[in-house]
Amino acid sequence: MKPSLLTALLLCLSSLRVDAGVVRHQFDENVSFQAVSWHGSRVVATGTQGGIYVSEDNGAHWQKITPPAGTDNRQFRDNQSLPDGRLLVMSAGEGADSGVFLSDTISTAGSSEPGWQQVAEGDTPEAFFDCFYMAGSQHGWLYGDSDEKGLFILNTTDGGTTWQRTPMPFTAEKGEGGFASSGTCINGQGSTIVAGTGNSAAPRILLLRDGNWQSIGSPFKGGDASGIFSLQLTGQHVYAAGGSLMDAASSATAMIYDLNAERWTALPGLPLHGAVYGSALLPAGEDHSYWISNPEGVAMLNSGAGNWEIISLSNIWSLACQTGKGCIGVGKNGIIEIYPE
Repeated sequence: MKPSLLTALLLCLSSLRVDAGVVRHQFDENVSFQAVSWHGSRVVATGTQGGIYVSEDNGAHWQKITPPAGTDNRQFRDNQSLPDGRLLVMSAGEGADSGVFLSDTISTAGSSEPGWQQVAEGDTPEAFFDCFYMAGSQHGWLYGDSDEKGLFILNTTDGGTTWQRTPMPFTAEKGEGGFASSGTCINGQGSTIVAGTGNSAAPRILLLRDGNWQSIGSPFKGGDASGIFSLQLTGQHVYAAGGSLMDAASSATAMIYDLNAERWTALPGLPLHGAVYGSALLPAGEDHSYWISNPEGVAMLNSGAGNWEIISLSNIWSLACQTGKGCIGVGKNGIIEIYPE
């Protein structure tokens, strides 16, 4: 689809707020960012070519961080800062190209060459890490594509220093797994964890609640490279977004699952096509807005609204938001954008 036609279509479907106050940084064009996290004033963006960039002032200034030795060609598709200042980064790839690395403390002063230790590695040729989520300083879960042992989830209870396989009570469908598109294929709130599956006949969410795993079917379209790509959890509601990489002309999909009512509700039609890569929630008092992104841009839906607002037309893979500050998107060719609240 030609860009001019695509833009016109987006304008017809949604309100337009493109570039309204957007602050844009562009770094190494050979580094395409695939994940962003934002904790306190620290923002971390990671991606291809071993790219790791850190800001200690909410995205105003950035510093390139030296990656672990031998990872210059890795794709760091997820990351998270720990409360003690250390950093976890996850590479995605086949077999040993999947790994998790834990840094020394990265100080505000900005040492660009932290020490690193590898704390997890894909130990079979079929291994492929997709994303991880840390619930505080000690507990975390890493999600990957299924293998001969079934659904693949690792767990850490010591701040990412060691990881163990979590036995899952469900059988994996052939090819079932997650999508390493933004670091949000697994997410959580406190001890409640949710992961989205795809690349199977019947995409579903895997829910850890009250210490037990549940399998919840979804209305998302199944098939190759299709399913649930990105998840957000707030209160009793799971925001799920995805679609199909095989059908780039179709609209992407976003829905809400109510944990109490056990019911799916469709959100207004999305202005993005193919699949949603990344998502985030921006709380505002007792309300919030829901943000989504993919190579076509960034869109936002206010709670209760009937239409999405187009925020950016940049190729953005991953989003992170903070109350009172706004959202940050990262994407192709070293682009980082800040969207003020």
